[in-house]
Amino acid sequence: VLTFVNCWNVKWATRVQDIFTGAKLFALAVIIITGFVQLGRGQTQYFTFDNTEHDITKIALSFYSGLFAYNGWNYLNFVIEELKEPVKNLPKAIYISISLVTAVYVLTNVAFYTTLSPAEVLGSEAVAVALLCWCYGRPDARDSDNDPG
Repeated sequence: VLTFVNCWNVKWATRVQDIFTGAKLFALAVIIITGFVQLGRGQTQYFTFDNTEHDITKIALSFYSGLFAYNGWNYLNFVIEELKEPVKNLPKAIYISISLVTAVYVLTNVAFYTTLSPAEVLGSEAVAVALLCWCYGRPDARDSDNDPG
């Protein structure tokens, strides 16, 4: 459907992408606010460095893998031709996007670990759904053995 909209009218496709981006950011804001509420309630029991990896080669490999997981930087060369005043606007776009993505990513992970244990985060197919089910009405979604309080 999105391909059809993009072929039909580029402005419509831009609007659809803006709506989807807004919806994603709204959902992430709900998760982050939930995390702040949980922090306010004193939910900090999962913020530990137990079982942390200390091997520098594994840490470097994780960063290297993350580089390819977030491959959007690779498409910069294709977009730069369509950008108005690229010398001025490209650095702005980079600074804003890197800052926004980093802040949202870190705060979302903080929100996850306010309520879910590392084992629950690793074992969940949809971590955000597990968090929101636990906090907003389905506390039975978690095993009683892992109950934080």
